[in-house]
Amino acid sequence: MDPRTLILYSAPRSGAGDEWMTFLPIGLGYLQAALKKKGHACRLANLSGKTRKEVLDYLRGQEAEVIGVSMFTFNRKRSFELLKLAREAHPNAVLLAGGPHPTHLAWEVFEECPALDAIVKGEGELPLLGIIERLKAGTESWRRTPGLMLRGGETESQPPLENPDAFGFPAETFEADFMADPEQLAYLSTSRGCPATCNFCNTPEFWGSSIRFRGSDSVLSEMKFLRERHGLTYFSFRDDTFTARKARTLALMEGIVESGLHPLWNCQSRVNLVDEERLVAMKRAGCEFIQFGVEHASERVLKLLDKGTNPVQARRALGLARKVGLNVGIYLITGIPGESWQDVEASAAFIREARPHDVQIAPLAVYPGTGLFKKYIEEGRINRNFFRQSGDAEVFARIDAHTEKALRHLEHTSSRVKASYTAVEFAEQKKWLGFCSVTNLLCGDAAEAAGRFTEAEAEYEEIIRKEPRNPWGFLKRALLQERLGKRKEGLADLREVLALAPGNPEASRLLAIW
Repeated sequence: MDPRTLILYSAPRSGAGDEWMTFLPIGLGYLQAALKKKGHACRLANLSGKTRKEVLDYLRGQEAEVIGVSMFTFNRKRSFELLKLAREAHPNAVLLAGGPHPTHLAWEVFEECPALDAIVKGEGELPLLGIIERLKAGTESWRRTPGLMLRGGETESQPPLENPDAFGFPAETFEADFMADPEQLAYLSTSRGCPATCNFCNTPEFWGSSIRFRGSDSVLSEMKFLRERHGLTYFSFRDDTFTARKARTLALMEGIVESGLHPLWNCQSRVNLVDEERLVAMKRAGCEFIQFGVEHASERVLKLLDKGTNPVQARRALGLARKVGLNVGIYLITGIPGESWQDVEASAAFIREARPHDVQIAPLAVYPGTGLFKKYIEEGRINRNFFRQSGDAEVFARIDAHTEKALRHLEHTSSRVKASYTAVEFAEQKKWLGFCSVTNLLCGDAAEAAGRFTEAEAEYEEIIRKEPRNPWGFLKRALLQERLGKRKEGLADLREVLALAPGNPEASRLLAIW
């Protein structure tokens, strides 16, 4: 009999209002796709916000011979609870944990979870398939599957999946309980790994420092599928370094333009892996927002973080992104051991100079599997039970008055920066790039914000004239018409959106309200 697999995720209770925490991790969709492509039953469940009774009732209502729990450091306590309830509901099931936290801190997870049978080390497709196929054979040999950590030791390592397209993409086979919103499927992953070795990040240890890319055709097929099946027109590429390989980036951009999908999207990358050619191609293909892991504007502190970039590269990257006319976000870190107030002022000066549209600032956190965690253990700054003793979702490297003051200072600086593009800047972008629908959309947004509604409408109408298959011109004009009390005209535009992208969530929602 084919074993049924159930894969669970839950955000911690403290993250109930954080949509990023409550999203089902992208990787679980790939696990489900791998099993289903091989003919094995698999269901996902997002149990965020569910009570103990609700979780237990749900689990008792499922047929499951294998139950996996997706565990990160921030949701480890909740994951321990899920494993306990899973054992109560299914005494004979094989219980697995996977994800960064158990991969890097297996001994602790085993001690915290007596019911746990095994931990899947690193990426899970091949180990999970191995377990299912051995169980299907009716033996206990599943414990010899490569890529597992057991209470008595580890099995042989499982080589990384060389072809991320081997099992297709999640949307083709997706089934999940307690996730009715198809827009979450718009969060896409087109590669695995990162070329950097930042000591505060566990990506190199988990995925490896070499990048494995999906094929451009596969990515385009996924976008087309989501457009046709769910009407999605906005996507978020969550690769650690979306622009890592220039030729691949340009090929994908060309494919998006030729597809006629006219999507809008965002991505994230490193400041040393963008140039004008890539950014121009990205904007022409629909990119409207890019986030950079700047982390700090002090070169000395960047070296402490093993970031592998410098402030000169960061200024250049943000300058190019603004020249092209993209909305720009940056991540900054403070509260770093050895960071001085002069270093903090360097980051504040960078914000004022570079004018990013969005700034995410966080104190430095210590995660298992990072170079920083290993270093702190070796130096005796933290002990072996560091995470067991803490009930917090995150453990910070430096908790003092300096960190609190730095956070307030950088947040205040960011709030005072006028990052929005001016009319002169928009005019320069149009003169340089020629017609580009993303420029029109951003111009329209700016005009609306300033109350210049006729100007905004003209921007959207130019898109409609020049790209009549682009749903964004109609959607933005419909939203403007609703704002101006012209619902009749807006309804006609919404119907155009739904003709181009049947089932589009935003147009469907508005049509239902109107």
